[in-house]
Amino acid sequence: MTKAFTLAEVLITLGIIGIVAAMTMPALIAEHQKKVAAVRLEKFYSVMSQAVLRWQNDDAIEPNNFTFDSSAIKNGEYLLNWYNTTIGKYIQSNSVNKEGEQYIKVALNDGSGFVAYIQFENLINIFYCVDYKYCSPESYDGRRTFLFSLNNGRFVTSQDSSVYNNMSRYELLEECKTPYTTLKSKRHACTRLIQVDGWRIAKDYPW
Repeated sequence: MTKAFTLAEVLITLGIIGIVAAMTMPALIAEHQKKVAAVRLEKFYSVMSQAVLRWQNDDAIEPNNFTFDSSAIKNGEYLLNWYNTTIGKYIQSNSVNKEGEQYIKVALNDGSGFVAYIQFENLINIFYCVDYKYCSPESYDGRRTFLFSLNNGRFVTSQDSSVYNNMSRYELLEECKTPYTTLKSKRHACTRLIQVDGWRIAKDYPW
């Protein structure tokens, strides 16, 4: 006679499976989110870098030596028109709109996006979001939103390329972990750290 499982044994087994699943699922979800973020960051860097190069080639712009007129600073209407007639021509997007008086907001066709504004004559800050719903001005928390910039006509991770390009990985990690700014949600070095790690979010990545 074949021995069958009792209802109690089946329920206990299912309960154990449920507990194990509940313990492991958050880690699996977090790992998946990290991979998605890293892939989208690398893709965004590649797409933007190529768009900048195509714009510079087509318009005969000298690389690393591009500046805006002072009237463009914090001028969202100016930036919207400039973007649509330059690098925006080479980027597939679902929408490009002015956001307030200073910013533009772009929804990319992979579900990500960015907000940008001209801070100085030589600098556009670009706040990239791995999911468009997290896009907002001045947001670069190192988890869902990340800082890029167009610096003197060169597209770079983080902001001041001359500073972050010369930092060691340890220095980038410490700066990402504890930013020099008093606004701890603004993590300047995190994007550059991920780039240095080969567009991979390493185990010691703090966020």
